Amino acid sequence: MKRQISILLIAALLLFALAGCTSTEVQNFSDDEAAATENVYANALTAYAADKQVATINGTPVYWNEYAYNLINIATQVADYSGLDPMDWNAVYDEDSGETYGELLQENVEQSLLQFHVIESKAAEEGIEFGDEGEAYVQDLVDQTRIGLVGEDGTEDEMAEHLLSDYFIDVDTMRYQAKIQYFYEQLFNKLFGENGEKLSDEDIASFLEENGYLNAKHILWKTTDDEGNDLSDADKQAQLQKAQAAAAELKAISDQEARVARFDEIMNAESEDPGLAAYPDGYVFTSGQMYEEFENGTAALEFYEVSDVVTSGAGYHVILRLPMDENTVIDQDTDGSDVTVRKAAAFDAFSHLADGWMEDAEVEWESGFDSLNFDEIFSEHASSGGFFKKIFG
Repeated sequence: MKRQISILLIAALLLFALAGCTSTEVQNFSDDEAAATENVYANALTAYAADKQVATINGTPVYWNEYAYNLINIATQVADYSGLDPMDWNAVYDEDSGETYGELLQENVEQSLLQFHVIESKAAEEGIEFGDEGEAYVQDLVDQTRIGLVGEDGTEDEMAEHLLSDYFIDVDTMRYQAKIQYFYEQLFNKLFGENGEKLSDEDIASFLEENGYLNAKHILWKTTDDEGNDLSDADKQAQLQKAQAAAAELKAISDQEARVARFDEIMNAESEDPGLAAYPDGYVFTSGQMYEEFENGTAALEFYEVSDVVTSGAGYHVILRLPMDENTVIDQDTDGSDVTVRKAAAFDAFSHLADGWMEDAEVEWESGFDSLNFDEIFSEHASSGGFFKKIFG
């Protein structure tokens, strides 16, 4: 079993979700954040003072406030994944290795911390400075978070209270992660260009080949009604005949430009695809994202070739395969902007680089913090001048 489980990665970072304005991400976050005030793991907040140093990663310090935020969210997900009730951190997670859930938790917390701190150290190595521009960037995200949480007239103190009680993150950690977001974007731009313009054509071709991207338009005649109920056999037959007629007409057009134009005419007039309005230029996808029949039917075509009728769980398709180039849009970014093949290839290349940085990172734990007793950490603690004094005192 893989030692790192994707569902256990730290949940969506609140300030980026609320701000909704970041164009790149430090990591791929889950949407399953444990944002509940009554969380049995929230006691970790007061196990140590917020500014207690627990480790260094490539010489950058890790404090308890950052560690605890990661720990609480990941512990919640590990416990949910385990199915154990009550949770036993000493229970064996992997029979082959003998690894316990507590060890799995520690590994995933370390991996989550690494994703931020290697960006910080790499930015310093590349000579990227924070300065006034970075300060303004962070403050903008903080302001948007404040507005999202407590409204235009809300104060940062009110925001801080919500962040800590509902999301287990203090303002210092939030600002630090926003700072890393700034470094991430600056690093990405320096290494690959804002839109990946520093990548070679060979890099882009390799990205497309390795990921098996396909690009296609289709005309769909559904075999279910709007409630998902199967159509009658007679109605299905009528739909099939429409699809067969369209396929025959299109395949008989020898001129490529005329074939594409006629395909668009029929698609816009007859297609029952609910995604047509959002994707008028077709779909870009990789293996497993579409019905298997649709994927295989597309892969079997040459560029600009029209398929015979392809039957899937959605209905009857007539498919037109399209080529791709570096400017083909394959996704939307978090800010709603288009992600082209070139930019996606740059994201992918950056991700591979970051993986290498994480593997090579030097992690030094303060005594005992690499083998915490999580039963004690998650038990009730008397406040020792930690989070609440630091934020509200």
